Amino acid sequence: MVHKPYICGSMRNVLFQFLLALIFCCSGYGQSIRDTAKFRTQLSISYAIQLPEGDLKQRFGWNSNLGLFLDFKLKSNWVIGLNSQFIFGNQIKDTSMLSDMLTSDGQIINQNGNYARVQAYERGWNFSGNFGRVFSVIGPNPNSGILVKLGIGFMQHKVRIDAEQNLVPQFTGDYKKLYDRYTNGISFTQFLGYSHMSSSRLANFFGGFEFTQGITKGRRERQAGGPTDLQDDRIDLLMGIRVGWIVPLYKRAPRDFYLD
Repeated sequence: MVHKPYICGSMRNVLFQFLLALIFCCSGYGQSIRDTAKFRTQLSISYAIQLPEGDLKQRFGWNSNLGLFLDFKLKSNWVIGLNSQFIFGNQIKDTSMLSDMLTSDGQIINQNGNYARVQAYERGWNFSGNFGRVFSVIGPNPNSGILVKLGIGFMQHKVRIDAEQNLVPQFTGDYKKLYDRYTNGISFTQFLGYSHMSSSRLANFFGGFEFTQGITKGRRERQAGGPTDLQDDRIDLLMGIRVGWIVPLYKRAPRDFYLD
């Protein structure tokens, strides 16, 4: 009844080309940072694989997470910044919203009287402000070391249901809101890992463990096939491993010109 989606080749090509562009941007600078901690503005793209716990575990399985970070690292190695994370997956455990639509053999009938091809996805976001510090106890220079970050923000997630060629009217327009289990609320995030800034600025990356706690609540007043506690308070937890590539946005050194 519910079919798993796939990632098309064009999407993989776009992601690969974007990563190459980030690496190219990083490699354009040659000034050494071996000896001193520097103030820098940095843009990071990252990927995490996450497992749900708490109330979220009843709804979804493991998910992927793409993050875009904008950070400012001070000379004192304190870090402040913003990040946006896109949460996506296809491990849907709770399909009770479809229970009133299923035939005796677990299928959904479309408007033409045929079995519908239906796909369900996890979709979500986590936006947060962050602060933390780089402890330069290991690494090639004072800009590298153990990275600890804390964040506070806003999390939301839902179930996205699509029917092939939109042949199931219940999954179109505003009717889709009856099935999406739309949920959001405040979130808290902790990260513990390692941040590496190459002295030649050719390889800049980070990786570590990330934990997110969401104090959330269902936001739909009505949901198809749902229990009576959809608007109760929830504790949605995510834990995972995140790795990312850092693009330091350094200023170019001024050039000197001489006239004879």
